[in-house]
Amino acid sequence: MKSFFRKPYKVALISLIATIVVTVLLLCVLRLSGFDSRIVHMIGKATIAVSLPFLVLNPLFGFIYSFFIKGKSKILYILLHLACICTISVFAFTAFMFRYFVPFAP
Repeated sequence: MKSFFRKPYKVALISLIATIVVTVLLLCVLRLSGFDSRIVHMIGKATIAVSLPFLVLNPLFGFIYSFFIKGKSKILYILLHLACICTISVFAFTAFMFRYFVPFAP
């Protein structure tokens, strides 16, 4: 088990960077919704289908790994991963609410 938690600092850092990169990629893909092309919509659907489960699981794994970091950066990584989890949860909740419960949603 010790080899599994060999470098939690790197795992937490890579998880944080990957979460930010995929979130920015998803926001860029969502900006392409103004184009009226089937290819753009298919790429958007595929990107959303792949990135949403990633954005749910990746910050959780990084958050768990943050508890095994030794040193002063432990609290910083815990707070950054918690902020990512909360931000993604709020965006998912508002997207769900606008999609299914608000009558003027697109």
